[in-house]
This record gives sequence, structure tokens and C-alpha cells, in this order.
Amino acid sequence: MIDSHLHLQDCIGAENPDGMVGKLRQIGVTQLMVNSTSPSDWRQVKCLALKYPEVIPSFGVHPWKVESLAPGWLGDLESLLVEFPDACVGEIGLDKWIANHDLPLQKEILSEQLALAFRRDRPVTFHCLQAWGSLLSCYDESPYRGSFLLHSYGGPGEMIDDWVTRGAYFSISGYFFREEKKAKLSVFESIPRERILLETDAPDMALEESLVRYRGDGIGNHPANIEVVYEAFAQWAGEPLPRIREMVRENFQRFLKGIQDEAA
Repeated sequence: MIDSHLHLQDCIGAENPDGMVGKLRQIGVTQLMVNSTSPSDWRQVKCLALKYPEVIPSFGVHPWKVESLAPGWLGDLESLLVEFPDACVGEIGLDKWIANHDLPLQKEILSEQLALAFRRDRPVTFHCLQAWGSLLSCYDESPYRGSFLLHSYGGPGEMIDDWVTRGAYFSISGYFFREEKKAKLSVFESIPRERILLETDAPDMALEESLVRYRGDGIGNHPANIEVVYEAFAQWAGEPLPRIREMVRENFQRFLKGIQDEAA
């Protein structure tokens, strides 16, 4: 199994990292896209990538963190991409949901990171809440045309075609299998299967309590619950679990390679 989006650095404070990664290996997890959110956790993600071969690091500045940046942050980010040739850029994006958001500043920081991803030819992971039109405009105004992931996609169904033609992959988190959130799954019925990925977003986006299989002290959503996300998606899709594992593995490899024209 592959977890296409999580924050492993925020999970290991309450559990021994070797024990947590060992548990993930035991249930069959082979790759983890570990996303940073600001310069404050870049080093943690770097250390995880150096220690565990399953970890694919993703370095970036989350829209919630744009006001805390110090001068030189962009050069530091580029240095990490040089150090890790397989690293992605993320988690980056726009967010109008948070109180007192500074959308112009978010757009500025996003644009700089998209230009960097273009220069370094790296896949991108986007965060977006209540700013889908603005995100589409920022993407179109940037030079970036590589593959990108709209993580835990909660955007409108009418924008699916716009995103697909631009090369988007879409991930489903276990949060969508909560009873009160299942209506959001209908959006994924119109997304080509070759563009779908699965994620935990651990330690965030917790599963419905009745679905939780793995717990950890101080961890709202344990990374090992990726197993449950696969099972829930297979049941929803009406397909055998081995086929879903194969589908996600193939899709994830295309995403990493920047392949985006199958569904365009």
C-alpha cells in the first residue's frame, strides 16, 4: 500500500518512530509521501527520508504558515530539492477557510513555489480550502505544467474536468468515509480511475470512530489506518482490494514521473 499524503513528522512524537514504521511495514505499506508545512519541520522530514527508504519527502510552505517565513526561505527550499532529487514540492496552496487569511500573500508564496517546482521539474501537492477558483488561476498564471496532487480533494464537481485536463491527481482520505461526509465521495465518481490516489493525512483527518483500527497516544489519526482507507474505498468502488492496491500503485508511479496525459 501507498499513503500519498501524510505528516509522519507530526505522528512520531507520541510513538517510537522505528516502531511506527515497523508497523507500517508489517501491514504492507511500501511508500509514504511525507509532507512538510514550513521551514520549521523541513529538517524533521529530511531526517525521516534519510532513515527510512519508504519515505518520499515533500518540502514546501503550507498556506497557514506564509506569515512566519524568514528571508532566505526560498533558497533553503531549493537547496533541499537539490539535496533530494526525488523530493516533491508540498504541501502548498491556498486557504480562505482560516480566519484572518492573507490571500494576496498566500498567492505570492504559492507562485514562488510553483516557479521553483517548474525549475526543478518536481511533482506538487496542493492544499486548498474555499479557494478553488483562485488556485486554478494561480496555476494557469504559473509556468508549472507538471503532475500535481489535489490532496483530500473537497472541491466542486463541476471543476473536475478543469483539473483533469491540467494534469491533476486526486486523493481520497479516510475522512470522506465518515457518515456525514460520504456525499463528497460522489465527486470521485466523475474522476478517471487513473487519477485517483489514497491517503491518511495522518495525524489529521481522522476516520469515523467505528472504522479506527490503529491508535496511538496523542495521535488523532494513526498512519497505519491507511489499511482501512484502502478497504473502505474498495468497498465503495465495488472492486477487489488487490485491484485497488494495484491501481493506486500504478497511479502513484505515474504521478511521481509526471505522467499526466492518459485522462486528458
